[in-house]
Amino acid sequence: MYIGIDLHKETCYATTLDKEGEIVDRREFKNEREEWEKFVEGIPRDSKVAIEACSYWYPVCDFLEERGIEMVLSHPSKTRIIAEGKIKTDRIDSKNLAKLLRADFLPRSYIPSKEIRENRELLRLRVQLGKDRTVVKNRIHALMAKNGVKHEFSDLFGVEGMKFLKEIELAESQRIALDVLLRQLESVDNEVEYVQKRIAIVAKGDEVVIILMTIPGIDYYSAMIIKNEIGEIERFPGYKELCSFAGLVPRVHQSGNTRWEGHITKEGNALLRWILIQAVHQVVRYPGELRKFYLRLKKQKGTKIAVVATARKLLRVIYCMLTRKENYRYERKALTESKLKRLEKTAC
Repeated sequence: MYIGIDLHKETCYATTLDKEGEIVDRREFKNEREEWEKFVEGIPRDSKVAIEACSYWYPVCDFLEERGIEMVLSHPSKTRIIAEGKIKTDRIDSKNLAKLLRADFLPRSYIPSKEIRENRELLRLRVQLGKDRTVVKNRIHALMAKNGVKHEFSDLFGVEGMKFLKEIELAESQRIALDVLLRQLESVDNEVEYVQKRIAIVAKGDEVVIILMTIPGIDYYSAMIIKNEIGEIERFPGYKELCSFAGLVPRVHQSGNTRWEGHITKEGNALLRWILIQAVHQVVRYPGELRKFYLRLKKQKGTKIAVVATARKLLRVIYCMLTRKENYRYERKALTESKLKRLEKTAC
């Protein structure tokens, strides 16, 4: 059986086709475990289920995997018959998914292992907590500016800076507001520390993470993001496909003998692209080919273009390291040892 399911937060609509392409069942059911149990009771275990990638597919994938039913994840932007359909209903979308699945024309998305899915959720939680912390800090900076408060701290949220914030005299309403923000910041900091420890426990002893940590500027946190956002490196035929996955390749327009390259596509894994760009700012501080490449390009085309181009080159280096299981050629062993000791301490 070939089953297309239009998945939503509250409901699902399923269309089932037989081997000849005839519709044998259509039904709508609630997106709840009990309803899924009833649905799978009536389908053969050798059935294939197609679902369009959305925010709710993780638990469905786990559920179907536990019952030995193959799930195919459809790439939403590439499923043109659905994405560009003039008439879009759950009934039509589920039927089109089933038809494409039966004909083996369905553009598939990568389904990472359950372990990688769990790690991604943990890492993305840490990223979100970092954003929340930045929001609170920015609100504190804004409150200080509003009250005309000047300071000379290089880090307002360091030990001395925090002491200054807790003791500064302000109007009653502003003091209350600052105290609330400081408590929020302390709460977020505690949660960051907790999640960071959980990440360190997972990262400890991970062969891929240790290899990535030999690159100056990449610690266990960024290594974990890189590893889990990439998934199995073997799924990429070459580094060009990996760079495309990260959205770090330029847009290309070609007509006849005219070829024009523009800005990067940004059509890919945004988190992987972000962490690579963050890592570049640290990597280029150390001797090596990446630093030479960055400095040369910075002189020719400016900092922004140089950073992005170096991030692409860094990803190419990472591809070679992971496929060959080799450490970074310009590894600084003392720095790597320091990072490993920090990982060990955090994981305790």
